[in-house]
Amino acid sequence: MLSVAPLQPTIRPQLQPQLQLKLVDRIAPENAILAAKDNSPAAMQDTAKQEQIQSPIQGSIQTADNLTSAREVIGEGDQLLVTVFGQPDLTSDVTVGESGVITLPLVGVIDTKGKTPAEVAVLFANRLEQGQYVRSPKVAIKVLQQLSRTFSVLGEVQRPGRYPLPNQLTLLDALSLAGGLNNRADKGISLMRRSKGQAEAETVDYIPLRIDPQTTQTPDKLNQKILPNDVLFVSSQKTFYVYGEVRKPGNYPIEEELTVMRVLSIGGGVTERGSTRRMTIYRKTEDGGTKEIPAKITDQVLPGDVLFINERLF
Repeated sequence: MLSVAPLQPTIRPQLQPQLQLKLVDRIAPENAILAAKDNSPAAMQDTAKQEQIQSPIQGSIQTADNLTSAREVIGEGDQLLVTVFGQPDLTSDVTVGESGVITLPLVGVIDTKGKTPAEVAVLFANRLEQGQYVRSPKVAIKVLQQLSRTFSVLGEVQRPGRYPLPNQLTLLDALSLAGGLNNRADKGISLMRRSKGQAEAETVDYIPLRIDPQTTQTPDKLNQKILPNDVLFVSSQKTFYVYGEVRKPGNYPIEEELTVMRVLSIGGGVTERGSTRRMTIYRKTEDGGTKEIPAKITDQVLPGDVLFINERLF
């Protein structure tokens, strides 16, 4: 019997019906193409592997250079770059308002109070998916400028101003960022800090800038961490004045436990016409006036005092 080989259905693949495309979003053709793939278990596993290789960012995930800032809470004034991968029309540059909200494309207002960039990214991604705008959106949020985490250094420093606050910054590091003290700086610094939960309440702590050369340890107060919105103020050096019958009259920085004898030494000593028995301290009073105090060599000299050495009588 003659056997006839059956014809190969070479045209059958062309006659297969195309898989039905379920467009999730007209704005997102790439996601629509992914949705049109075979939904068999084996095909879905292959697709998941390909997505993991092409993009390690699943859902709303941060880029590597944003991992550090992701641990920080977003605050008022922060500038954020919101990126939806594959959707350039949804990428936006926003600034957090006074009420802690931002406005993003398609979803509208999102509250960022108390949230990190990663948490806001998850919230944005969920709203995009719930609104059927984008399927499996991949969102990243990068903090371009974090004005909510800044501190200020004012007064007698080389570069006063406002600085961004990185993690683990000490008081000495903050002074270093400001260029250090100038030659008019006082020997202490005032740290002004807002109390927790009280926006208007501030505490002021005066910290002496003293390091013992005999020890390698930095004082705890100088090694304390700077917090957001801290203000460091370095006041001008307190001084006293000496004039009259001294060899070097002028304005000099105050010292601890400063006496009239020490002032005479700083001023170069009394001239031949001067008398240590005719000295007067002029000191300001609380009401703005000035009082005269007959001075002895053992008397203490205070900031702002004026020591006058008079001439001998004969």
